[in-house]
Amino acid sequence: MATIRRATSADIRRVSITGMRAFHDDPVMRWLFPDDDQFLAEGGEVLRGPMTSWVSLGEVWCTDDVAALAAWIPPGRPVATVTPDPPVADPGPGVIERLSLLGPMVAEHTPPENHWYLQMLATHPDWQRQGLGAELMHHMFERADAEGLPCYLETETEENVVYYRRHGFEVRSEWTVPTWNDMPGPHMWGMMRPVR
Repeated sequence: MATIRRATSADIRRVSITGMRAFHDDPVMRWLFPDDDQFLAEGGEVLRGPMTSWVSLGEVWCTDDVAALAAWIPPGRPVATVTPDPPVADPGPGVIERLSLLGPMVAEHTPPENHWYLQMLATHPDWQRQGLGAELMHHMFERADAEGLPCYLETETEENVVYYRRHGFEVRSEWTVPTWNDMPGPHMWGMMRPVR
């Protein structure tokens, strides 16, 4: 069993690298950032901005060695207004335009009831298939159940739908993000784990 702890600002580089490596072939992340040079930039730069915000909310949990992480957003989906240090490079207009297509669709399918939102579950490829993701999820499931709150996530592959079903999530909705400049948008599933 892994040691699970709360990620701190000192972990941002390592959790960003773990997330980037785990999501190197994720349909949404690679639709947003199709250029390898941008996505695979040293230090997990592509995720440093979001990770800085998520860590500041205090609910990014990781294994002690940061080989795996679960970034949870608390009920009510608070938004952190922290600035990464050093500042993150502008992602470019294409990324911003694709985000403007993705964001409203995700918002449309977000459950109205209070829930814990699993923003990202990531295990570095060198440590996958060892149950680390399951341990990280179950760490929060106990808390969510005690609080009487469901858990929600979005995923982009049928393989992931099967994986999350094994952990108590069920499909609540599904949708396809529109095409942008001949780049077909990814298909997505919204999944909810009810209170137990």
